[in-house]
Amino acid sequence: MKIGMKTLTKENLYDYATGSAILGCGGGGSSESGINMIDKAFEKDYKFKLVDINEIDDEKILCVLAGVGGGVSQEIKDKVAPYTEKFKQTSETRLTRLSRSSEELSAYIGKEIFSYIAAETGAGNGILPMYLNAREGKPSIDGDCCGRAKPEMGLSLTRVANIPVTPLTMISPFMETVIIKNAVDDDRAEEITRAVAVASGGNATVARCPAPVRKFKKAIAVNQVALCINIGQVIREAKLANKSPESEFIKVSKATKLFEGKVKSFEMEGRGGFNWGNWYIDGTDSYKNHKMKIWFKNEFLIGWTDDLPKIMCPDLICVIENSSFEGLSNFVENKTHNGKLVSVYGIKAIDQWRTPKGIEIFGPKHFGFNIEYKPFEKLVHGH
Repeated sequence: MKIGMKTLTKENLYDYATGSAILGCGGGGSSESGINMIDKAFEKDYKFKLVDINEIDDEKILCVLAGVGGGVSQEIKDKVAPYTEKFKQTSETRLTRLSRSSEELSAYIGKEIFSYIAAETGAGNGILPMYLNAREGKPSIDGDCCGRAKPEMGLSLTRVANIPVTPLTMISPFMETVIIKNAVDDDRAEEITRAVAVASGGNATVARCPAPVRKFKKAIAVNQVALCINIGQVIREAKLANKSPESEFIKVSKATKLFEGKVKSFEMEGRGGFNWGNWYIDGTDSYKNHKMKIWFKNEFLIGWTDDLPKIMCPDLICVIENSSFEGLSNFVENKTHNGKLVSVYGIKAIDQWRTPKGIEIFGPKHFGFNIEYKPFEKLVHGH
């Protein structure tokens, strides 16, 4: 069938980076890496084609393409140092590894992959598969498999939709290939891939969940790319007009402002392939004399106001710096954000996450908290 597509401009992609840095909830890859890929793509005249999943033949094969990894101990870094010296890591080598992982998966299943889908929303990780699609002349799907960023591979809408995570292929930074033919479940696949990533210094690239379009229709946050572009656009236009972007951002994203204040302490520790930590924010203006704490594992997952749970995963917690109106990342050095004036916003997770199965997979109990999930709007408004 004929596919209706939209060609994205460079400005569209910059706007995507802005919007996805916010909806990435403190993770989702760095804006710098995303912008770098965009610039390189347009230097090479790559075309970014965006298509609605409902316009694609149901039997075309899609797969999820992403990096896996995060912080590791100094002991691990020292252990792999001889290999990292030998295999210098650049943005180009990472793209080569992503391409290799998809090639290995395609060869293993014996089928051509029509398009690569992002595992999550993010200024870096959302652009990676779009870049590879553009380089290979493939269209990109208007959606991703989470509707936010998340710390673990198994926290995926593909799991909610019962798409098997395997077979999956991994490429280490040292160009080693690992193929997992089957796994007991997504959690087990996460443990295995995370172990490989940690043994590789904290990261690896993974192609997974090969399945036809008809199955992916229930496994993506539909129109998530367009949403991030729209958010980035209204922020950019407000800044150009010397206006505060907040009201337009809230209108487009349907966000709720939860808190505003000064970061008293940003604590981060890298271990086990993740960045762990807390934000402590002292309230200002109408939030004066109140405090907010946000716990993260790569991404913001649970927020408390005055020691009471106020918002929790899978709902989105977005921390934005007031002066720049940019989403802030947890992938920075400890104490980096101390003293910044920020606002915290909550956004409803997409409907698939708010089902009993979605909450079981991505609710606070998954991370060891004895907290029953409640929609943040009920916690905020008391009903």
